[in-house]
This record gives sequence, C-alpha cells and structure tokens, in this order.
Amino acid sequence: MSTPKDDAASEGQFGFELLKLLLQVAWADDDVGSAEAETLLAFAQRQQLSPERLQLVGECLAGRAPLPPPNLGFLKPRRLEVMRAVKALLLSDLRVGNEEEAILEQISALLS
Repeated sequence: MSTPKDDAASEGQFGFELLKLLLQVAWADDDVGSAEAETLLAFAQRQQLSPERLQLVGECLAGRAPLPPPNLGFLKPRRLEVMRAVKALLLSDLRVGNEEEAILEQISALLS
C-alpha cells in the first residue's frame, strides 16, 4: 500500500521526468525561445524541484549543460498527460516547426 509520502515522491519523479522530456522537445529545433524557456521554468517551479534540479534546468535552457534523457518507461503510464504537456509547450511560442512536429510524432510512438 502506498503512503502519501510515496505518492508525493512518485509525483515529483514524474514531474522531473516530464521536464526532462520537455527540455528535449524545446531543443528539437535547436533554439529555445523566451516563451518556451519561461514556460519550462514556471513548470519546474510548480514541480517543487530541488535547487540542484532547478539549476540543471536553467543550465540546459541556456545551452550550458547536456540534456538529461527522460525515463520514458516512467512516463508511459501517463501518456495522455505527457502528450498534453508536450503540445502546450510546443504552442507556447505560437509556432510549431517541422522538427517539433516530428518530435511530437516520435514521442507519441514511443509512449504507445
């Protein structure tokens, strides 16, 4: 039986894995716009990430750190929620490039 602490830890892990995936999506067109960066930073803050993880997000957004790979197996059970978050990020800068469309299709296939 899971405890509230276990559930919170699982939610925190889900949030971080989703954020790692969203970082990959944001960089799919080799450019992170200010709207995308703001959206990701706001999402990271809502996830109540540790200061170290928040710093990693900032470094990744600035292009000063390699992107950490997301654990797709952890995200797969919540595919619909993940796809909604990805689409919201893609629309945050009001333009969806071909690279971003392609990555959206890839993510959908990987999570199926």
